[in-house]
Amino acid sequence: MKMMLEGESSTTRTHMDNSQTPKHVDNSQTPKHAEAAATRKAGPIKKILRHLERRYCVNPIRQEVNQAYFRFGIFIICGIYCYSIQNTPYLREISLFALLATFFWVFMAWRRVGPDRLRQIGALAYDCLIIGLVMVGMGSSFMGLFAVLLWIGIGYGIRYQEPLYLKLGMVFTTVTFVVSGLVTSWTDWGVFLSLLVTLAVVPLMQLAPMTRIIKLLEQLDAANRELDEANKTKTRFISNVSHDLLTPVSSIIGYCGLQPPPIDGIRINAYQLTRQIRAILGKTASEDLTYEEHHEKFDPVDLLRQVATIVKPLAAVNGAQITINNAGSFGMFSGAVHALSICLINLVNNAAKHSGGDRIELRADYEGTMLSFVVADNGFGIPESQQQLVFQRFHRAGSSTGADGLGLGLSIVRDTIEVVGGQVTLNSTDEGSTFRLTAPAAMLQDTDSRPRAAVPLRTAFARAAAVLFVDDEFQSRSAWSAVLREAGYHVHAAGGGVEALAAIDAGNHYDVHVLDYRMPEMNGIELAVAIRARNPGAKIIALSADAADDRALVFEQPLSDGLLDAALGKPIHPEKLLASVEQACSSTLIAPLPTDAYAE
Repeated sequence: MKMMLEGESSTTRTHMDNSQTPKHVDNSQTPKHAEAAATRKAGPIKKILRHLERRYCVNPIRQEVNQAYFRFGIFIICGIYCYSIQNTPYLREISLFALLATFFWVFMAWRRVGPDRLRQIGALAYDCLIIGLVMVGMGSSFMGLFAVLLWIGIGYGIRYQEPLYLKLGMVFTTVTFVVSGLVTSWTDWGVFLSLLVTLAVVPLMQLAPMTRIIKLLEQLDAANRELDEANKTKTRFISNVSHDLLTPVSSIIGYCGLQPPPIDGIRINAYQLTRQIRAILGKTASEDLTYEEHHEKFDPVDLLRQVATIVKPLAAVNGAQITINNAGSFGMFSGAVHALSICLINLVNNAAKHSGGDRIELRADYEGTMLSFVVADNGFGIPESQQQLVFQRFHRAGSSTGADGLGLGLSIVRDTIEVVGGQVTLNSTDEGSTFRLTAPAAMLQDTDSRPRAAVPLRTAFARAAAVLFVDDEFQSRSAWSAVLREAGYHVHAAGGGVEALAAIDAGNHYDVHVLDYRMPEMNGIELAVAIRARNPGAKIIALSADAADDRALVFEQPLSDGLLDAALGKPIHPEKLLASVEQACSSTLIAPLPTDAYAE
């Protein structure tokens, strides 16, 4: 039995519909290279067969092709036996017929003639017929071929992993044995019945374990398909995410090369990058502390012009022209301008890349307390069945231009606008798509159209306050120290907990301590404990780039215990940091300190 299993189940199971080729492929080399390597190691006969197969064989069912070769070898052995030991005209004719017919079955297997199931059942019937004819010719000495019949009855079921073949094998071999016994006038009926029961019972005993094996193989096959798909998805994801993240980075680098660099463009692209990273990590806008929005003064039509300027190069590449349908400004508003910028960039970017149209129209309107923006294109539209799905994270409805994407843009739009109290709607036909973005905004009576500065001048007492800023990342430390200095604070920047404590122990007094959480040697919480031990009344603000859920776990207890006065998530909005520092230091006004005492 073990030999049968090894001989006939050497390859993995192939489903009987045979619409699929075997799924398992050695990932270390391509199938072509694997086949070439196997051919080099094979003997001369196998090399000839492999050469002929490459030219004539179209059947992917390796089990059937191997069985055709095995049948050929068995009947050659039978022919030699019949000619040398049982040298009778009948057996010689049967052996010659079997050998010639075997060529026919090799051809049938190679060319995959007819339905697979019918061809394989025909081969089973042929095998039983030939063995039956040989048994009749051998007379009462045919008992030795009983083992061959048993092998045929079980082998087909094992080979194709199908209970049907096991049952048919049992029926065909049993009928063959009975007919052969009756024709040859079997005398020892006790032995005959014992062998007959063995032929019938042994295959049936394999049904239950075979069914279990089939289920396990099907589960394994399904798992392999899922893994293959997951691997392909991962590859696509990495490729797309690289593009989607590098696009705003590229814009930032380009803006920085201008003299002077346009700060609004850099800021908008930086927030775009932040949003995409948050979305990739599976976070919604409500978990992104960057968008605890500060309402700022802005002109909606001017905002559309900024967005059009940013997306214009991409639209031009795809043959689209962006137009703004507002004749001019209709007032200044106070609202979540950063969130609106990100949403509009994503919508216009989406239209430029995927709509397939040559015209993108932008419009701003105001009604009641809601400001609305419309982004319309004349592309091929979005099918109705896809119109709700397009707002799901990582869903890609397909691109009319062939451009690929990560499937995050519209998800970012929905999450961002909802967190500031707005909504996004879609109306699409086969003549284009129209996205409408609405958000609360207040019209300002002030005729001054200049938006307030990104980092306003702080109150007078801020210029007398000292801040200790601790972060092991040089770029982050330098950037945010500069923001605090520009706001009027005296800043001492330290690269770690040991350096910060050394500055405190040297006699320097700081009104506010801003500490990064993740640092080597001593993290932000440990440093806060050490600072509190030296100065119980110290004002301490912690920063963290961890996910929102992780930040809550880390900072919840220190905040409730009073170890920390505030905790902010990176990336930080300048206004948020400055407001937190101002609030912390407002009750601890001290005399002005010399600037050089706190130089980095």
